[in-house]
Formats: sequence, structure tokens, C-alpha cells
Amino acid sequence: MSTLEPDPEKQLKYIDFIDIYSALDDNETEQYKAQYPQESNTMATLSERLRAEGMQKGMQQGVEQGMQQGVEQGMQQGEAAALKKLISLKFGELPHWAEAQIQSAGVPELEVWLEAILTSDTLESLLNRH
Repeated sequence: MSTLEPDPEKQLKYIDFIDIYSALDDNETEQYKAQYPQESNTMATLSERLRAEGMQKGMQQGVEQGMQQGVEQGMQQGEAAALKKLISLKFGELPHWAEAQIQSAGVPELEVWLEAILTSDTLESLLNRH
């Protein structure tokens, strides 16, 4: 295969084609490997390399997702801490119900509350608890 087609991507397509459409059983696969040992090694090396590349891409995607989640969590925690500090300064000690509500809120809701604290008269009105 490697002498007929130098492009590794095309080699893989041909190998996949052979694998899918030939439906070789274990005996026939062994015969193929015995008859074409160089091709067998090329196929194994190519498939190992492509598997490794696939694993690397998967790991990279996992890292990127983890980083994004970390950024979002960090933003949520920072906004929540700022809001709790402002509430304590304006309304006094933070009740447990308010702390729980703030901790479970997302960034957009926290941003609304951070702006609304300037004009809210009570903690209940700020957090829309009537």
C-alpha cells in the first residue's frame, strides 16, 4: 500500500475500505499479514499514529472544556463574593436564605443584582423575594 500510495490519509481510506468491504475473518487476516508483512506493519503503524492523534485531540478538547468551566466558575464565585460584600455593607449581616440564593445563581443574574443593589431599598426587593 505504501508503495502505491504515499499519502497516509489516502492509505487509511484504502485500509478502511479493505477492512469494511472484505470482511476478512481471523484466518484470512492472518494470511493477509503473512503474505504482505510490510503492509501489515504499515497498517499497524498508521492506525497507531492516527489513534494517538485522535486521543490527543480528545484530550485537548477536554482540557479546553475544563478551562472554560473553570473560567465560568471563577466568574460566578467572584460576582457572588462581590454581591455578598455589598449586601453586608448596605443591609447588614447576610441571612442564610440570601447566601443560598446567591450561591445558586448564575453570572447573568448576579450581574443584575450587582447593578440593582444601588437602587434597592431592601434585601428582599433586591433578590426579588416578596
